[in-house]
Amino acid sequence: MITSINDWVAFLKNSDSAMGFPLVVFGLALMLFGWRMWKLTVVLAYALIGATLGSIAAGQSEHQAIFAAVGAVVLAAVSVYPVHQAVAVLGGLIGAGVSHFYLSRISLNEIMHWSLFGASFVAFTGFSFLGKQRVVIFVTAFLGAVLLMSGLAAWMMSVHSFYGTVQALASNSIIVVPFLLIVPTVMSSFYQIAEVRRLQVEL
Repeated sequence: MITSINDWVAFLKNSDSAMGFPLVVFGLALMLFGWRMWKLTVVLAYALIGATLGSIAAGQSEHQAIFAAVGAVVLAAVSVYPVHQAVAVLGGLIGAGVSHFYLSRISLNEIMHWSLFGASFVAFTGFSFLGKQRVVIFVTAFLGAVLLMSGLAAWMMSVHSFYGTVQALASNSIIVVPFLLIVPTVMSSFYQIAEVRRLQVEL
């Protein structure tokens, strides 16, 4: 099951290159119009998190797909009604996930690592609650960037000589992969903020 960047790259490599088209289309749609469908995006993001947690809980069990499906349905269902609060928690999870990504590359003892992880989750959740509109835009922009870059990677890896390059970038991703995601995320965020202000919409 997909639980890391390398797993995702391997999944894209084993998929048909035609899969890159819907990933690019949906990625661009989120990057340009994510603020218009942010509630659906938040629910789908929780479904993805639930599927990942379910697959991790299943371990090497032969029922891994069932665990993933149950996790996806449960978290998606839980996030539907309190979606305005769920987006703040999602912002906290993304911020804590980024913190965990970098903290895991620093020599810290386990208690310090998880203490900083918890503190970053609380801080990002609080910020997300206070600035919901910008967090909604950032979340949709980030998810769109992930889909867009995944689609482009799927196309690149259809040419076998590029697979090693993409895999190397994923393995040494402390700078390269975040940079490749940050650039389209920032561009999308600025565009969506400008659109929301132009139309004077409250999310």
